[in-house]
Amino acid sequence: MNHADLQRRLAVLGHDTGKPGWGPLMRAAVLDELTKGPDYPVTAHDIMQAAALLAVEEAKVWAVYDVESSGDAFVDGRPTILFEPHRFSRSTGRRFDKSHPRLSSRTWNRKLYPGSQAGRWNQLLDAVALDVDAAFMSASYGAFQILGENYEICGAPDPWSFAWRQAQTEGDQLDAFVRFVEANGLARALRRGDWAAFAKGYNGTAYRENRYDEKLAAAYARRRTA
Repeated sequence: MNHADLQRRLAVLGHDTGKPGWGPLMRAAVLDELTKGPDYPVTAHDIMQAAALLAVEEAKVWAVYDVESSGDAFVDGRPTILFEPHRFSRSTGRRFDKSHPRLSSRTWNRKLYPGSQAGRWNQLLDAVALDVDAAFMSASYGAFQILGENYEICGAPDPWSFAWRQAQTEGDQLDAFVRFVEANGLARALRRGDWAAFAKGYNGTAYRENRYDEKLAAAYARRRTA
């Protein structure tokens, strides 16, 4: 999707995006559309249905929710996000590494991650100004922090549509989680409580660095005894 396509999509949704091309009005329209919500929280019934689809204990789905969301699926009306500069670099063929080092990095760099959600959203929108699809593909969203590059297996036609769905409700975020787990064959590890195998498939080989598997196991233990 290029900027003209995105502009047409935003116009259909009722936004004034100004003159053709990326500009302040279009940036504001993207941010507004991804802030509208309605931000409905996930319910116990939602989790029960997701657990049934995956044939796992509800406590295990809740465990992933607890660890990934850190209690906040939405902040200031927008889904919590994490923009990944190394993913953006890869998706754009490294062409912005020199001109925009804050947004595009060949290697993972902790210093490129703003601490606030406002900072992360500014980073994402700055990337959208350069490449629409690559930008939305390079961020993870919501309660389950599914990366936008997984838009196809999560049932979205393009990266923008995936980001838009993640901005609607926690139920939409849960649906993406179920699709992601099924598509990547992670349900089996979740069923048997193999948190290391699940963590590796869900977060990559670096999961040990932040003790992701241990956090999931602890969250599951809390939920199971609640």
